[in-house]
Amino acid sequence: MNYLIRSTAVLFAFLFAVTFAPEQVIAQPPPKDPNRYVPGLGDLMEGLQIHHGKLWHAGAANNWELAAYEIDALKEAFADIVTLRPQFKRESIVEMLVQFSSGPLDALSKAVTDRDQAQFQLAYDSLSMACNACHQIHGYGFIVLQRPTSPVLTNQRYTP
Repeated sequence: MNYLIRSTAVLFAFLFAVTFAPEQVIAQPPPKDPNRYVPGLGDLMEGLQIHHGKLWHAGAANNWELAAYEIDALKEAFADIVTLRPQFKRESIVEMLVQFSSGPLDALSKAVTDRDQAQFQLAYDSLSMACNACHQIHGYGFIVLQRPTSPVLTNQRYTP
């Protein structure tokens, strides 16, 4: 008898849930496998943007070691994009990144090695313009990079 009452109660609860809360009963797709997670291109680009901003503040403060570190971080982030998102809208990201960033990154590296503030500023602006040109060409002209006016991360000291 108890079995019959429990079975009826479970059946009634299921029918109630299906009738009045179907979104909770209908099977949901499984969550993405965290071992196979691939960030979206926008997420990867935001990482680039953070390093781009930190690079400006390091260079502006003549903290050449930190500036060199941020250039390496930018190169690593570009490599991550090439590996994780090799194509965007059926176009090679590799070709885009090489076309738009290799010259400015080389110029930045040289300016940092030479500890040349004027060249650093020119190279930094050149990288920003290259990013903006790529955004413009690919329909994202509303994303415009510029020299940052304040650090995005205020818990880091940029002076040497």
